[in-house]
Formats: sequence, C-alpha cells, structure tokens
Amino acid sequence: MHSIALNLEAAQYLAGWRPGAGTLFLPALSEGRVHDEVAVRVGIFGHPIRATLSGTISLVRRVGRPSLLPGIDLALDRVSLPAASFLALAARGEQVSFRERAPRYVVEKRLIVTRGSAGREITTLNLSEGGCSVTWTGPLPMVGEVISIKLGDGFFASTARAVVCWNAVDGPLQRCAGLRIVTEGRAARAWRNLVAEAARSGAITA
Repeated sequence: MHSIALNLEAAQYLAGWRPGAGTLFLPALSEGRVHDEVAVRVGIFGHPIRATLSGTISLVRRVGRPSLLPGIDLALDRVSLPAASFLALAARGEQVSFRERAPRYVVEKRLIVTRGSAGREITTLNLSEGGCSVTWTGPLPMVGEVISIKLGDGFFASTARAVVCWNAVDGPLQRCAGLRIVTEGRAARAWRNLVAEAARSGAITA
C-alpha cells in the first residue's frame, strides 16, 4: 500500500476527476505501478476540506509535457467515491458543510443484522465510531428504519441498534446502505471495541 499526501488547486482537481469512470488523475510522481493499492490524503488549496481516498493505480505516467503532466490515474474504491464527489463540490466553489470526522476504517467484516423478525448477513465497507457502510442483499432497508446488529458470536453476544441513514439502489454505491449506531451501554462498548480492532489491524481510512 502506497501513501501520498497532496494539495491541489481547484482546477487541477476538477480536471483530473472523472465521476463517470470513478477515477482521479493525480499530478504526482510515484514509485507505484499499475494495480498497486494507494491511499492519498487530498486537500484543496483555499479550503479546509480534505479527505483520504483509496484505490488502485490504473495508469502511471513518469514523463509528461505541459499539456500532459506526469502522474497516476487512480481507480477509486467505491467507498471513496462520495468523498471524491464532496471534494469536487468544494473545488467548484459550492457551499459545503465540513467537519473533521472520526476515522472510517476500510474493513470487510461480516455481521448478522435483524430487520423485523428476519435475520441476514451483511458485509461492511467501512467502520467508524458512529456507524458503518454496508453491502446489502435483498430489498434495501428504508431510511429511518431501525435494525439490530449482532456483535460477536454466541448466545450472549451484544446487540447494537442502528438507524438507516441512507441507501442506494444504483450508482457507484449500488445496493449499499449507511447505518448509524444509536445504542448505549454494553452494546456501545462492543461497537467501539469492533472499531478499535479495525484500527489495530492497520486498515486504511476513508
């Protein structure tokens, strides 16, 4: 995994961002090769906004010219696409609300959730203290719906309550949902332990 920190002019970012393809050109020299994984911390000059984007190198240009700069094309992981779009809004000068948030760890973890009386397995895309993004099979849960998440194995495992804060039928985050943890006590501690475990694992942040 290569790690890069980069501040770009707004025009540079917008010129390199291709939302339809989900790729971002970074005018930065790198020792990376095609198919290498990269995590890049991107800032926009003149804005306090910054975000960590992750993805895979799809092109490396080590020698360029004024109209075609050296750099890399990054095929973004789908969990990074919302952050990349958010940076584009800021680069275009649109009004955006920004607050430095707790780290979101990119971790695929299987969890059992209960919706009504039916249980199903989901897989996380990322985890944070406040909740997670997950892939979902079957009918998507509705925004505002409350579900239960089993944390651990065994009969006495904690169960956390979560509220569905977004869902996506299509697009880059097709068949995914965002869950916000709204539990307290033992279940809240179990969720924090789950996030701490992800942090200790060395997972990249999104």
